[in-house]
Formats: sequence, structure tokens, C-alpha cells
Amino acid sequence: MATLPVQFTDTRLQQQLKSARSLKDELSHQSQELQSGIDALDECFEQIKPGDLIEWGIPPGLNGRLIPLQLLKHQIPLSVWIYHHHGLGVFASSWISHGVDLQRLFFICSENPVRELRPIFLEDTFKRIIIDAPRKFSTGDMAFVSQQARKQGQIVFLIRHFFLNEKCGNPHATLRINTWQSGKRSFSLQLIKGPRSGRITLPYSDVAEEHGRYN
Repeated sequence: MATLPVQFTDTRLQQQLKSARSLKDELSHQSQELQSGIDALDECFEQIKPGDLIEWGIPPGLNGRLIPLQLLKHQIPLSVWIYHHHGLGVFASSWISHGVDLQRLFFICSENPVRELRPIFLEDTFKRIIIDAPRKFSTGDMAFVSQQARKQGQIVFLIRHFFLNEKCGNPHATLRINTWQSGKRSFSLQLIKGPRSGRITLPYSDVAEEHGRYN
């Protein structure tokens, strides 16, 4: 059995940062482009660049997180997934089954990431930061994270536990998108803000091999 990476065995912020910094030079040559290997999906993100923030609408129970997960499979730079799932944990075997490289992806649980994990946003160790449904995230937090992303050359995913709409805009987001599973055979993406709009459908087989659940 493979040894679990440190991000599953030590949840202390400073130890996580120390471990990530030790890998930083080794992975510094990785491309910053968001790529999944799925043409229709990659077209949605081809204009995203370091410094941009993407806001995702992903209500629980609809398997929508399998879409951003596609962007964490192909030679990714060091990344951190900050999650707050009402007491749920992270299971390494599930992420491995979806093809995610766990040597490059760290995990930290926090309900108030800007206050509790501020050092992560003040340096460029993690080039991709996924903030998954934080319990506490103010407009000030949004402005701070967006400013630091531009300064540090990071791409930030902000996942919401609800569908986004056009009436309630986010001035800091370059792209706003809803994702969910449509029945058993496809996934849907609704592009709300960005260089293009409308709805895209992806075959289930392009995203996952089995009908498992990843909320």
C-alpha cells in the first residue's frame, strides 16, 4: 500500500506549508493553464489566467464537484483544497479513484479560511486554491483573496453550496459557473459570467467511469 501524503496525516497549517514549500522548486515548471483533457470543458477555461477567481455554484447531492475535479488531474502545480463540509472528512481512496495526483494537492479543513489560514494567501506556494463552501466568507474576504491571487499569481476556485444566478453578481469573479449531474448519462454546466454564456452538456463517460457520488 502506498504511503499517504503528509496532507492526510498532519492537519497543522504550518506543517502543511513546510511540506508544500519543500516541493515548490521541484514543481515550479508546471503549466498554470487549467486543463482537463476534455475539449468542451477546456474551452470554458481557456482564457483563465493566474490572478483570476472562478466562482462555482455546486449544491450538495448533485455530484457537481466532479467538474472542477477534472482540472486537478493533469500535471497540476501545488494546490490546496480548503473545505468545510459540515463535519465530513476527506477520503484519499476516493480522490485517487478519480485520478487526482495527491502528491500535489493538499487539504485543510476551515470554516473561516481568511481568518484561520491567512498565511496561505500571503505567499505563492499554492498556485491553485480551492475554497469549498466556507461557512464564513465576507465581501471583505472576497476582496482580500482576489487581491492576493493577482499579487501571487494564483487561480482561486470559490465553491458555493447553491446555484449562482445573474441577478446577484460577483465583481471579483472572472468566471461564474454552475455544475451538476443530469440524470445518469451526463453533466451540465451553466455559464453565467465570462467570455461566453449558455449551457454545456458533457457525457458522463468523459467525467467519471462509475456512477459513484462525490458531492
